Amino acid sequence: MSLFTYEKLYWAYLDCRKNKRKTINALDFEIDFENNLRELLCELKTRKYRPGRSIFFAVDQPSLREIFAADFRDRIIHHLLVSEFLPFFEARFIADSYACRPGKGTHGAVRRLRRYMKSFRKNDYYYGQFDIKGFFMSIDQNILFSMLKAKLEKEFRCDRQKLEEILWLSRMIIFHKPSENYVIKGDLALLAKVPPHKSLLHQKEERGLPIGNYSSQFFANVYLDELDQFVKRTLKCRQYIRYVDDFIILEKDIKKLKFLRSAIDEFLRKNLNAELNLKKCRIQPIERGIDFLGYFFKPDRIYVRRKVVKRYRNKLYPIAIGLRQTNLRSLLAMAHSYAGHFKHAR
Repeated sequence: MSLFTYEKLYWAYLDCRKNKRKTINALDFEIDFENNLRELLCELKTRKYRPGRSIFFAVDQPSLREIFAADFRDRIIHHLLVSEFLPFFEARFIADSYACRPGKGTHGAVRRLRRYMKSFRKNDYYYGQFDIKGFFMSIDQNILFSMLKAKLEKEFRCDRQKLEEILWLSRMIIFHKPSENYVIKGDLALLAKVPPHKSLLHQKEERGLPIGNYSSQFFANVYLDELDQFVKRTLKCRQYIRYVDDFIILEKDIKKLKFLRSAIDEFLRKNLNAELNLKKCRIQPIERGIDFLGYFFKPDRIYVRRKVVKRYRNKLYPIAIGLRQTNLRSLLAMAHSYAGHFKHAR
């Protein structure tokens, strides 16, 4: 069955607009969404579809990074493609990969790490916390596409039409260069602070994926699934948790953790054209605590990180003294979001 049908595009549109319905681009599309979807479908069927202009801006929370946000109609295409991928790849991803997956997420990773640590004696285990250097900017697009192609050719070998459609659209999204067609919004001074190694504007040809797109989050999981399989199947690490490019391994032997660090770095260099950020890697006893996903974990308890609480206070203070206006719904949404984070810790 073809990927390019009105029904599939319509469901992708409904899924896409859930959290974007009040944006200007989403409202413009929704005014005449039936004709807009038909036009988009025609572009896909005739292979005339090309990604449009992105919105380029920077954010500094939780860390400084640039965002290339795709246009709403392009986001529909991302949802269309990922929805087709999900059943196939979810069956292959390991259980302890938690970023941007149904039923997983930040708090799933938090609960998993907490269960691991509760089962250890304070002086019994060590942890290794590892980070991939400039992850999204370092993704090799050719390697990523080759991974997809190899896996999909086995899955859709009996449906050549769908295989051709998926590979064509995947190539269109993976090799798209948002840095060549964008409009700048937001704080220009903040954008200027983004270092070159964290910006698509300064990357080599066919390197990097734009932060801010649903497709990029999914493709990141596909890319690092090779690492997950290596750590779990080859290195036989039982206590392993990954959230995007930040991952933790728990072991009794500190020497083994040091060996794992070298083995993982070598694997990344040889297979994914990436490397560990050795300055951010830590190997310590778990009794010293683990800083992970906005929490600080101890063997018998968990705390919210101070910088998260400070960030919440900084958002509330201008409202409290009247420097910034907001409506009750927005204020409650922010309060509920932080309350959801706080309830998992002391």
